[in-house]
Order: sequence, then C-alpha cells, then structure tokens
Amino acid sequence: MFETIFTPYGARRHRSAPLLREREEFLVHLQRRGTGRVCLRIYASRLNQIVRFLNLTSLRSVKPNEIKIAARRWGNYHGKHRHLSPGPWSEPSFVWLAKRWFRFHGKLALPRRKFALSAELDGYADFMRSRGLSPYTIPTRIYQVGRFLRWVSKSQRKRDLKAVSLKDVDRYLAVKADVWRNVSLSTVAGVLRSFFRYAEDHGLSCEGIARGIKGPPIRLTSHIPHGPKWSEVTRLLRTTTGKEPVAIRARAILLLLCRYALRRGEIVRLELNDFDWENRIFTVRRSKKGGLQQFPLQPDVASALTNYIRDVRHRSSSKHLFLSFHPPFGPMHPSSVYEIVSLRLKQLNIRPKQRGPHSLRHACATELLRQGTSPRDIADFLGHRNSRSVGVYAKFSMRSLRSISSLDLTGKL
Repeated sequence: MFETIFTPYGARRHRSAPLLREREEFLVHLQRRGTGRVCLRIYASRLNQIVRFLNLTSLRSVKPNEIKIAARRWGNYHGKHRHLSPGPWSEPSFVWLAKRWFRFHGKLALPRRKFALSAELDGYADFMRSRGLSPYTIPTRIYQVGRFLRWVSKSQRKRDLKAVSLKDVDRYLAVKADVWRNVSLSTVAGVLRSFFRYAEDHGLSCEGIARGIKGPPIRLTSHIPHGPKWSEVTRLLRTTTGKEPVAIRARAILLLLCRYALRRGEIVRLELNDFDWENRIFTVRRSKKGGLQQFPLQPDVASALTNYIRDVRHRSSSKHLFLSFHPPFGPMHPSSVYEIVSLRLKQLNIRPKQRGPHSLRHACATELLRQGTSPRDIADFLGHRNSRSVGVYAKFSMRSLRSISSLDLTGKL
C-alpha cells in the first residue's frame, strides 16, 4: 500500500511506524472507496501523529474526549514531527480522521446517553430479544419508545414509569400530530401499545394504558406510497452504472427491488446460501406472508450480484448477502436501503409522493397490472396472502382487468 503513494524512503518510514497492519488496512479501505493519492498521503502521515499523540502501542478502545485532548496537543505542537505550521483545521481534521480510523476497527467507544427511564427501555429490549423478535424490529421499537420516554421525562418531568398515564400518551401523540401523518401516528401508537402491555405485565406501569392507546383510523390505501412511472424506474436502472463499491452494491439492490418488488426487509435478510447459481434461482424469506418463496434469477441481476460479491463485499463471517461498509461489517440496515433509493430518485429529479424502496414495489405491481397480469399472479409474485391487496397498488377498474388476458409473469420481468 505505502509503496503506491510514497517514495521508497517514505514507504520504509511508514512501514517502520507502530500499528502497521491497522493503518494499512484503513488506507486500503479508503482507496477502495475512491480516495485519491494525495489525500491518502496526508491521511497516512496524520495516522502516525494519531498513534503518537494517543500513545498507542496497540489498538485499543478510545473515547471521543480522549481524541479531542490529543487533537488539542497536536494543534499546539511545534516539534520535529510538525512539517507544516498549525492552523485552524489542525484539531478538527485530527479528530475527524481519528474517529474514522477507530470506528473502522470497531474501537471508537461512544458514550451512551442516559436518561431517567433508560433502565425500563433496556429491560424492554432484553424482553424482545428473549421473545425472538427480528433484529431489525427491535431497534425500530426501541427508537420510538425511547423518543416517548425521553419526552415524558423531560417535558412532563416524570421520572417513574408508574407516574405515566394514558393522558401523557395522548398528549404525546397530539404533539406529534402536527408533524406526522396518520400512518406514522398509527404505527407509533401500536409500538407504544406493545411497550405498555409489557410494562403492565411486569408491574412497571399502571393498568389499562395499553388498552386505552388509540391511533388514528387508517384507510388501506394510505399505507402504500405512489410510485414512480415505469419509464422512470427504467431510467433509474440505466443510470446506476458506477464502478465505485457503493454504486456496485446499489445496482444489485435496485435490480432486486425493481425486478422482484421485494421489501427492504426481505433485501437485508438475503443470505449467500439463498442463491442457487447452478439452477439460476434464489429464495426470499417473506416479511408479512411468512415462509419462503423462490424466483428465477434474471441474467442482469445475476451479473450485478456477482460483481458485488466478487469485487465489493467485505470478507466477513456474516452469512448475509449485503453487508455494511463499516466495521464490524455486519448485515446492512434497512434504513440504508431506503437511502439508496431516495438519494438516486432525487438526483434524477424523479419525485413520486414517497421515494423509498416500497415505491419501486408499487411501480412494479402497477406495471404488471397495466400489462394485463392477473391479480392472483401478482399477489403470489408480491407475497400477498390474497389478491385483494393488489388493488392497493393500482386503481384499475375490474371491468378493464377482466378484458385483459393473463400474461407470463417472468417474461415481463
């Protein structure tokens, strides 16, 4: 690595410095992410100063405050290791790079913010893990319950869960009604209902709160976003051709979303052994219907996945197909799938009412209906329990649907 960005003398000097492997792995990671040669040289030199001013003999967990103290010492330093005069960016750049380096190796010890009811929140998290809830469901619920508990402890000044009443929940939902839509309010009401059911069963709160929590009424069609036109989906796929690791992973995910109308939870649950490359099929774990469903593996999708696995996917013990780009390189978070879709739709000036991955599912179902595919086939393809749910995705009259002959499902994709 160092030989590609320094002279032979400079490379030998950097190789003789402490924590060679940890520094080199990080620089290789940055290079694969597209960092240029000039920046890599600056970062390599700065890593030596980070090691020196943090007195590191081995890589250990470091707190942000310790990094700030070392950065201040570096900012005031004028010794032999300082080749340029310190400036206003000396300390911030030191902190920025040090945090990235320690985070890359999983050694950045971030302090956890405590609040009055954090113990109750931790207990609820342990309870959900013991019940076998999805590792993606638990953080979402903890986030929503945590927002409520912070609000009630700070705004209502209640430090004991038994002091919280149904009026507090209603007041919280009323406050959020000014910024949230009914779908979000209904979802949060359901999350709080589950939390207080747990709290009541364990004697942590007053009785009757869970039963009294009511969210706003939701029409069936309110849950489904209006997706982009199919021509816009096609344009989205055509423009996803970058060679950077992020772009290669994004193309594989976008093809799975567009070709098979998968949910983002189904994307992140895909595993390497779900793909039968010899027979060109793969298996999906359905989110709502449950069970497994197999699909034919289309050539362009297979090519994109192969490129991702061969050139981009980090070597990891994780069995999941899509991994994060940050240590410890675990399964990709569903929110990252949302960002992949929303960011690219915005860049292309494609503006459906909602820009998440579910909008591509909506677009796929609508296109299948337009082409004449039967509602029953679409329901099976989407993993719905019955064909009545298909009406959510497109507003075709039943008269026009009866007049269209059924088309081959896989042929249209």
